[in-house]
Amino acid sequence: MNKSLTFPKAIGPWFAIKNDTEESADLYFYDVIGDSWVGSDAATVVKQINGLKAKKLNVRINSPGGSVFDGLAIFNALSRHPAEVTTYVDGLAASIASIIALAGKKVVIADNAMFMIHQPWTLAAGDSTEMRKQADILDQVSETLVTTYEARTGKSREEIVNAMNEETWFTAKEAKAFGLVTDISDALPLAASVRDEVAIALAFKRIPEAVVATAPIPSPEPPRSLSLLKRKQALLESTNK
Repeated sequence: MNKSLTFPKAIGPWFAIKNDTEESADLYFYDVIGDSWVGSDAATVVKQINGLKAKKLNVRINSPGGSVFDGLAIFNALSRHPAEVTTYVDGLAASIASIIALAGKKVVIADNAMFMIHQPWTLAAGDSTEMRKQADILDQVSETLVTTYEARTGKSREEIVNAMNEETWFTAKEAKAFGLVTDISDALPLAASVRDEVAIALAFKRIPEAVVATAPIPSPEPPRSLSLLKRKQALLESTNK
C-alpha cells in the first residue's frame, strides 16, 4: 500500500527538521548536499543536528549527492549522535547521500527507490604538480568511502571498488542484497529523480533514464568563490549559452 509524504518547510533548500520533540525528530535531506550556493553548508546542518535532544532521529533522504566533505561531516555527526538513528531512502541516495544513509542503525529503502555508489571526482586547474596533488586527494577520499561501505556491507574491498568504478545503481532489492540497506518498505509515490542539470554537474555516467527528472533547477548568481563541483556546473552553463 502506498503512503504519502508531506514535504516539510525547509530550513535550507536541501535540509529540514520536522516534528522535533523529546522523543523523536524527522530530518530531511532533499536535494543536492552541499555548500552555500545551493543551501546551508555542513557546519550549519551539523550544528542543528548536534542541538537535537530527541531520543530517536528519523533521517529521510532523496538526494543525488553533492559535496563529499559536507556529506562526510553530516555522516559523522549522525553517527556520533546519542539518539537511535534510522535512515529512510525515500527516492534516491546517490553518491555522498549514500554515505549519509549508512549513518542509520537501520537503513530502510522504499521499494521503488534507488541507491548509487561511484568514485569521487573533482575539477582542477594548474600545473602537473597540482594535478598530481588533486589525484592523491581523490585517492584518499575514495579510500575513506570504500572503508565506510566495507564496514557496513561486509563486502570485500575489491567488490566495493568495482561497484564504485562502474557507477552502480542499485534497486531496493539489489541494495539489500549488497548490504547497503537493512529493510525494504512499501513503495512511495515520490519516485527517485535527478534533474538533468544535476546529473551533468555531478558527472553521472550511467544514470537510468527512469531516474532523470525534467524539473528546472534554480540558477542563482554564483559567488566569487565556488566549490569545484559548482565551478564545473558554471563552466558548462556558460559554454551552453
